Amino acid sequence: DIGVAGIWNDMNEPAIAERPFGDGGDHIWFPLDAPQGPDDDRATHAKTHNLYGLMMAKACAEGLQKVRSGERSFVLTRSGFAGVQRYSSVWIGDNQSQWEHLEMSLPMLCNMGLSGVAFVGCDIGGFAGNATAEMFARWMQVGMLYPLMRGHSAMSTAQHEPWVFGSRTEQICREYINLRYQLLPYIYTLFWEAATTGTPILRPLLYHFPRDRTTYHLYDQVLLGPSLMAAPVYRPGVEHRAVYLPEGTWFDWWTGECYQGPMHILADAPLEKMPLYVRGGGIIAIAPVQQFVSEQQLDSLKMRIWPGTGEWTLYEDDGHSFEHEKGVWAATNYRVYFEGEKVIVEIAAREGEFAISEREVTVEVVGVGEQQFRDDGAARRLTFG
Repeated sequence: DIGVAGIWNDMNEPAIAERPFGDGGDHIWFPLDAPQGPDDDRATHAKTHNLYGLMMAKACAEGLQKVRSGERSFVLTRSGFAGVQRYSSVWIGDNQSQWEHLEMSLPMLCNMGLSGVAFVGCDIGGFAGNATAEMFARWMQVGMLYPLMRGHSAMSTAQHEPWVFGSRTEQICREYINLRYQLLPYIYTLFWEAATTGTPILRPLLYHFPRDRTTYHLYDQVLLGPSLMAAPVYRPGVEHRAVYLPEGTWFDWWTGECYQGPMHILADAPLEKMPLYVRGGGIIAIAPVQQFVSEQQLDSLKMRIWPGTGEWTLYEDDGHSFEHEKGVWAATNYRVYFEGEKVIVEIAAREGEFAISEREVTVEVVGVGEQQFRDDGAARRLTFG
């Protein structure tokens, strides 16, 4: 009733800064032989430590569901155990404002995703310490990819708002935050896939290219979903970086330049630009820029499609209730392929019971052309070129 929509569980390993017990070393957690639980069901902390954060997240999620009248809730936890993804998002804890911690973030989050915990993120800009303008700009670019995109810093540090670092950094942050909002239909579909199949949202290249041994050693490039690959910059003063493109056709997100993998390239990466690439046949839904998620209805949509062979399903629901569990959702499959010199886009009839108002859809085949239509949920076949 007072506007609480979510709960943030911190230091729930549990960690305690003011310890009521003896010295016991430099740890900030309970002694492993500390008794816990009621007399008739007592155990040592050694047996309950890993369950503490999990059960705390579970209790918060279930409690919020009881008091919020069928509305989805948000729980964020620092600690957890196998299964925590059913109740909570997770952030990786108190990182530092260091280039090395920026570089560490993607492999950490990819490993979490591969372990079944897909809704993850870390503190953009670093929690402890003071980020520089360059570091913060680069971190915001990477943070745009995090399933949980969240800035944070400790009370004792310098302010980490984008405008603190000057107009150039502020503009870079604005552009990548806007891009995040534009990608939300694509990202929301990835969340649906994670919830229904366990597929990670943020993926190492080896996930889609398991036979390419080069990808086994690539921790500094990442795929957001099946189609969008990023090669961020993790060092100060760097304006170019090596990028590996696995087998297949790849397109530069910014310029449309086409490459045929497998190959290594030297990518242009001035401070304003994080190298981004899309697989041939990639299909990405683009929404108008918003200031917050529910600011406006999605009454127009752009489907950006890169020439090649591929398919992708756009998932939609009301975004706030549990009606999707009763079949009130919508799914639209898009398929692209070549037919001679032509590019064909097939749009299947919309499935599901979620009602979507008729809207303007623009289908753009990058480098070929675009077509518009009023989307009423019916099947369509579009020809380009």
